[in-house]
Formats: sequence, C-alpha cells, structure tokens
Amino acid sequence: MDASLKETEYDVLLVGTGMVEGILAGALARIGKKVLHLDQNDYYGSNYASFPLAQFLRWMKNENIAPRNFGDEESGQVQVEKKVEETPAVDGNKQRVLPMKNSFECRLLEENFADEATKEELLRQSSSFSIDVNPRLMLSSEQLVEILITSGVGRYLEFAAIERTYVHFQPAVSGAKTGETAEPDTVWEVPCSKKDVFQSKLLGMVEKRQLMKFLQFVADYGETHILHEDVKTKNERTLALGRALKRPQNKASQADGDAELEKYLDRPFQELLEKHFKLSSKLQQVVVYCVGLASFPATKNQISAREGLEAVYRYVASIGRFTGTAFLAPLYGISELAQSFCRLSAVYGGIYVLRAPIDGFVLDTETNELLGVRCSDGDVLRTKHVVTNGSYVDNLRLTSSGKPRHTHGQILRGVFVLKSSLREGMSRLMLVIPPEDSEFQNPFAIQVIQLDVGAYACPKGYFLVQISMPLPTEWFNQAEKQQSLVQAVIRRLTLSSEAELQQKQGTAKVEPTPKQTSDDNAVEAATTDSSWSDRIAWRAIFTMDHLASSDAKLIDASSKAKDLPANAWVCETSMAEFDGVADPVEPQKPSGNAASPLEIHLESASANARAIFEALCPGEPFLPKSASAEQAEQEEQESEEDAVLRAAQKLAQQTELAKDKQVGQPTATAAGGSVAANETKDVSVDGLNTA
Repeated sequence: MDASLKETEYDVLLVGTGMVEGILAGALARIGKKVLHLDQNDYYGSNYASFPLAQFLRWMKNENIAPRNFGDEESGQVQVEKKVEETPAVDGNKQRVLPMKNSFECRLLEENFADEATKEELLRQSSSFSIDVNPRLMLSSEQLVEILITSGVGRYLEFAAIERTYVHFQPAVSGAKTGETAEPDTVWEVPCSKKDVFQSKLLGMVEKRQLMKFLQFVADYGETHILHEDVKTKNERTLALGRALKRPQNKASQADGDAELEKYLDRPFQELLEKHFKLSSKLQQVVVYCVGLASFPATKNQISAREGLEAVYRYVASIGRFTGTAFLAPLYGISELAQSFCRLSAVYGGIYVLRAPIDGFVLDTETNELLGVRCSDGDVLRTKHVVTNGSYVDNLRLTSSGKPRHTHGQILRGVFVLKSSLREGMSRLMLVIPPEDSEFQNPFAIQVIQLDVGAYACPKGYFLVQISMPLPTEWFNQAEKQQSLVQAVIRRLTLSSEAELQQKQGTAKVEPTPKQTSDDNAVEAATTDSSWSDRIAWRAIFTMDHLASSDAKLIDASSKAKDLPANAWVCETSMAEFDGVADPVEPQKPSGNAASPLEIHLESASANARAIFEALCPGEPFLPKSASAEQAEQEEQESEEDAVLRAAQKLAQQTELAKDKQVGQPTATAAGGSVAANETKDVSVDGLNTA
C-alpha cells in the first residue's frame, strides 16, 4: 500500500465496489468529501461484477480471478486471528481488529459444455462474453436513469433495448387447447401499450378492456399521487406510446374514485385488483409479476396496493421513453454501471485501490466506532466513516447471540449459452414465470433474461440466458431440488420455442408429455430428452448470497442494528435487527419468508445509496446536476423559446399577407373577411400551442 495513503484521515472509506458503494462514492466525492475506495478483488463490481467466460468459470469455483501478490493468503488469515484479541493502542484506548472476510461466494451445483469442440470454441471467444454475477436491467423511468442523465455519468455508458417481455402460463391458465401438441407453446407476450393489448392472443375481449382501463387509471394515478402533478392543466410534453393512456376523459373521472380507492391502498395489492378493478386471475398474475415485477406470491400479502401501484406506474411510465419497451440493458454487463460511478468519484478526487492488501476493521472498543481498516503490513488507514459491501456485514458484528443469523438470503441461478433464441426473431427479452406454477412448483417468481451480441453479452450466433429465483430457507440445503427446478425451466422454455417455430411453419412434432417426477429422479428425467438439450452449448447452475436491502429508505442511526459499530454503514443488507420479514398489511405478523424480493431493476440500489448518503451528509445535494447537464437544459429551454418565437413570427407574416390580399381585393365581402380573420386566429392559437 502506498505510504502516502496512510498519512490522511478520510471522510469516508469504502470497501467493495458494488453498485451501491459505487453510487455512494460518486455522490460523496461530488460534494468534496475525501473518499478512499478499496476492493480486495482486482475487478470492479463486487456482487455486481461481469466476467468473460473463462473468468466466470473461475469465479463459480471461488478461485481468485487474479492471484494477490501481497502475501500468502492462508498465513494472512492466521495473522488476523492472532490479532483479534484486544491490544492497547498508542493513544491509550483499546482496539480490536475485526477480521475482514468476504462472505459472498458461489455454491456450484452443475457446470458443463455440450462437448469438447464447443468448449474450445467458446473459450477461444471468452472475451466476447460479459456474464453478470447479478443480472439486472434498468427501467427507463427509474430514478437511477435520471441520475445518470443529470450527473453526467451517462456519458460513460451505452444501452441496448429489451425487445419484448413474456410470461409463462400453463395451457389451462392461458386458454390454449390441450391435446393440440404434446408440448404446447406456453410463453406469451405481455401486453403493455394500447397496441399490444388489442393485438394480444393471451387475453379475451373482456380482459383487454379491463386491462386498458386499469393501465389508464395507473397512468393518471401516477401523475396525481406519485408525481403530484396537476393533470388538468399539465402540458403533455412527450409523444411517447404511454400518452395513449393519458386521455382527458380518464383524468376527469379519477377524482370521483379516490375515496373508494383510499380504503384499499394499505391492503394487499391482489385485493385491489380483484375487488376494485375486477381483474381475472390471469390478469392479476400479469399485472403483479410481469408489470409490477413482484417476487412473492400475491396470496401471501407480500406487497401492499400502494406499493403495487407505484411499481406498475414505474413500468408503464418507462414504455416509450427511449424505446417502445420498458427495459434497457447496459452494454458489456451491469458492472459497467457500477464502474461508471467510480469514474465519477475519481474525477472529483476519489482515490481507488484494487487488490487492496487489507485484512481487518480496526475498532475502538471504548466508543464502539471504527478507526479505519488495517493493511496487511499492520498500518491503519484512518477514516471518520466506513461503508462496506453487504458481504462484510458478519465481520462487523460486535456481539454474538449464539443463534445462526440469516443476514442474507440465497438466490438460485442458472446461466445458459444457447445456440438459438428462446423466441423466434427476438434477440433480447425478459420472461417471467409466476410463483407456484403447477409444473415447476416454484415458491417465488422466476425471472429470465436473454441477451445477445448486440448487448456485448456473448459472441455472435449465441444467446446468453440467465435464470434467477430467490430461495426460501427450507430450500437452502436441497441441491437436487434446486437443480431440478432450473433444468425443468430451461427445458420448458426451449420446448416452447420449438412449438412456436412449428406453429409458424404449420408443423407439429408430437412427443410424449413427461409425467410428473419426484425430486430424486427429476434431474434425470429432464436431461434424457436430447431434443431440447442439443440447443445448449454451455450450462451452469449455482446458488449465491442474495444481497438486498429490505429497508433501503429507512437507514438512519436509530434503525441500524445495535451490534454494528456506530460509524459503520453496510450496503444492501437489513440494517435493522433481523426477526423475519414483516407482512406489509399486518406488520406485527411475520410472513415466514426469510427471502428478500428479487428486483430485476436497480431502484432499491439507488435508494439504498441515497439513504446512506443522507445519513452521512444531511442537507447536502445527492449527485447534483453537472455543468454540462445544466448547460444542455438551458440550451434546450432556449431552443424551445426560439421555436415559439419563430412560430409567432411566421404566423405574424401570414397575417400580414392575408391583410395585404384583402386590401388588393376590394370586391371581397365583409363576411368573407370575417371568415378569413377567424381562420387566421384559429391557426395562430393552435400553432402556438403546438409549438
């Protein structure tokens, strides 16, 4: 470690370069704080890292992506254990070193290539892959997108649009006729825009009208109750696809139903959809899991109506903002997004050290505050506050209750490289399987993301498919059950893809429908059918820690767990005492699910960063506008004013020409002149409004 780094006391020292830490580092450096950002790895991203294929294989085996060169790892751990005991400090206070060990790791269940030739081909193109450890997408309307634009961080990034969202339904649910083919197409497009709704083959006519009415309500509800805009006088600023949902006749009637709606807002979201909007069971699943992006079964009351409406509005408002769909995928993987905020921090004076030789947190036992972090040579990097990645939270516990802690949940992951797309003609897509599907018996919603070479996720001719589902605690040690579920999902999706292609070609390939199997032989049954597995070039199934903050908006000194140091802030973990997840409708009643919801977007990550920032720097602006953003906004405003002025000048000229014509034609009647004047006035008013 550079000796000059040890001579400064930093305002904030961050350990880990995950999404929340990166956003926070950029925000702190932006207001002039002294920031030192460390990572024991030699890559950015931590739990949001993105790897080429060869490095991803090593990460799954918990191998160092690049070996450290600052000493033997094993002897370093022994040294830490020896220094854990309290020792007198130079200033007379007592200090204790809390060992620094990253708990984030992969538990590999299965990994293999189709054959040796395929292995050689894919590894030869390893650098063409960008495989996310934690696959995420961005909603076009989420807060982080605004931050990217106003802070100037977006200059470092490029995005690709997700072309379509799909949902998996069994034939009995979707309305398809059973017996047509042995393996029917169970994947359906999720209708969101007005055009999608009326072209949907998933919904009947009554359901289409119900869904349109609901989406129109949500669009207006979002403006009045979330954005707090006066929709009766608000000028429609965009011509996005969502504008069709903002009709004046809908806005006028919304106030009448506010009183009726109010009694549902703190009740379960499903109750609002079923009793107030009279949506069918199928529509409820589409709204809750594909549009609202919920993870838990709605019947478990895991989301309130107020939260559900906010989630649906966030999705609806995203459609048409940049593209015709709601989601964006960062090119080269999600780690590019985390790294871009680290670049912002560096521009404003933040100092970065990867492969940092640090091995412990130094605690002042009299004040219960961290003095800093210890280097492998024994020196201490001093700081006023420490912010760490969630994987270090167990290192910072000051007391032990003797009971096992479930600080983090677990997430089941499947990563596949396919030789063809899951849907004909689609390169980038998202797919949702609602909870408690009759075929999969999945306890929570399963989210599937497919990316292609256009997102720089894999080589040309291949498709990268990522499957994710949070695990309930009773599934933690059931490897066969976990493996069986992922195998069944990829099998079903590939067979549905084949059925779609056969339907388009007018052919039907009849195969016997597999019977329901037990957990013991489900994996074998799923892998014996080669008709679908031939499309898989490489596969991997594993579990890993699920770092997520269940109280991202409530982080302050009073809500932090009592057994954490006073000046320590842990990202993406429950900062409050963990007693289980509370029911949103009945907070006094535990839900029984120790899992955190699986968010496909980054709304909670940005909220988590903002909450910690406001606790550290109350009253300071969070990632204020950059000079270039302010200049661009001013230029846009001036451009609009110029456009209005030019339109007014043009209309004035047209008026003068009309008067000249009237003077040159004395035979024109007074009535004719009156009509001409009225027509000119109408055009003038309309022209100004349009401009």
